[in-house]
Amino acid sequence: MVVNPMGKRMLRTNVKEILIAIVFICFTSLTGCDFTSDSHHNDNSLFAPIDKKLETQFALYDQAREKILRRVLEENGVVGREEWEAWLTPAPGDALDEWELAQIAERQQQTIQENRRAAIAAAALDLDLIRNDDAKLTRYCNEFPKGALLHIHPTGTRNRQTVTEILEAVNPEINGHGIVAEANDGEQSMLYPGEIEFLSSLPVKHYLDYDGEDQDRILGFFFLPENPPTHDFKRFEAIFTINDLLKQEPSLQKWVEKKTYLDFLKRCASQNVSYVEFTRVMWPDPSTFEQLHTWAEQWYEETGIIVRWNSAFIRTLDVENNNVWTREFISVVGNNPCTELVGIDLLANETHTPALETGQNIYIPILAANQQGHINIHRTMHAGELGFVHNVRDAMIMGAERVGHGVLLARDPLALEYAVQERNLPIEINIYSNYRLQVNEDFSNHPFLDFLRLGLPVSLSTDDEGIFVTDIINEYKIAIRHTDITHGELKQMAYNSIETSFAGEAVKTRLLKKLDTDFADFEARWSRLK
Repeated sequence: MVVNPMGKRMLRTNVKEILIAIVFICFTSLTGCDFTSDSHHNDNSLFAPIDKKLETQFALYDQAREKILRRVLEENGVVGREEWEAWLTPAPGDALDEWELAQIAERQQQTIQENRRAAIAAAALDLDLIRNDDAKLTRYCNEFPKGALLHIHPTGTRNRQTVTEILEAVNPEINGHGIVAEANDGEQSMLYPGEIEFLSSLPVKHYLDYDGEDQDRILGFFFLPENPPTHDFKRFEAIFTINDLLKQEPSLQKWVEKKTYLDFLKRCASQNVSYVEFTRVMWPDPSTFEQLHTWAEQWYEETGIIVRWNSAFIRTLDVENNNVWTREFISVVGNNPCTELVGIDLLANETHTPALETGQNIYIPILAANQQGHINIHRTMHAGELGFVHNVRDAMIMGAERVGHGVLLARDPLALEYAVQERNLPIEINIYSNYRLQVNEDFSNHPFLDFLRLGLPVSLSTDDEGIFVTDIINEYKIAIRHTDITHGELKQMAYNSIETSFAGEAVKTRLLKKLDTDFADFEARWSRLK
């Protein structure tokens, strides 16, 4: 079947947009215009056997979930790659051949183009009038109601001003040789030759004891270099080792943490964000949960932004460490439910750490604990940023309700069809992060808009916005400048961000009502843009 997500999308558009879309559809029907690139687009005789095979394939995915649950929980074992792929492979007569997979990909492209035309026809505001006008574009993106940011790492949010103020307060001792040894380990992190030379030449002393030029160069290590503009993930990982400099003064650690959060949330408030979901590595502990509750209440009073957290697991840790961590997480959360702790995540460099191999011992026990009613914890996962092309597929099968990045899903039409037809998979999109870490080299070819036009509830976020030197306004500007996205589609992403958040239903209802009001005001101000 052809999936048409426009029905859902138009629920949030105004009456004028709906009428325009109806006129467009009626016109094409009356004139007999055929906008599809394939005359067999609606030919059931062609797609009926393909769809039958898809049903068989998706049933295998569901069966694999049940099998891995039994293996991990009842048999205390693991599932290897060869066995996993065998579980997912249909019998020869039920397997999709290359031609059929090509037809599925073609049908997806046709759906994308149909929904592109419908979105353009229904647009109440013409963004072509501001795409190349930087002043108007900046004002539009600043005023635009953003809804939620769902993919945010707290320590990665620090911008230049925040890092400067923390460095001056902590005044850490800088040991260049020590930084090189830890941030250039050759396996998970790296520095460039010129950076190594500079750090190795520094005498050991406190930050404020260096001259202004050296201070500025040290400050620069907290952000990805601008030249070159894009980097291997290992260079990005090095920054988190350098961030440890900000932890040197124990008496200031709480202040550093609170300042990091609050500086970011205040910027978000000025950019019309109403909800933030942080992903943070934290050992499960009742006192930690109490701190999250206190912070959430305090920061809502100070900024008006509702905050929630996902507890992050690290995919590069060894299996036994994550086994212990997972068991402790389920036990502590089960006995100490926390409204502010809403989900889990799996992060770190995905290049050589496939979702199945590094996630099954975490996601399967937590999925089972949810099914058994022991805990109520949602699941997202960093998947499809780098590495194995089937990571998003495997994340979905193992129970991930949302994924972060998801870029490589565009290269896996079968998994993409599963995401659309069976999972309605939300994707946390980080356009600038994907460029800077060499995930996607051209903004105009980023697949987020294809995902949206296939009906997937994608939303925009900023990842580690301080490190990448971006913010949500820049993400919106990139989307508008480099694609033909419409106002209605941007609006849908804002609603998606709330609807696919892990917040409780009462919070979602409140935030959606606020978004309705904010968009009514925004569109009234921008109504002349036609």
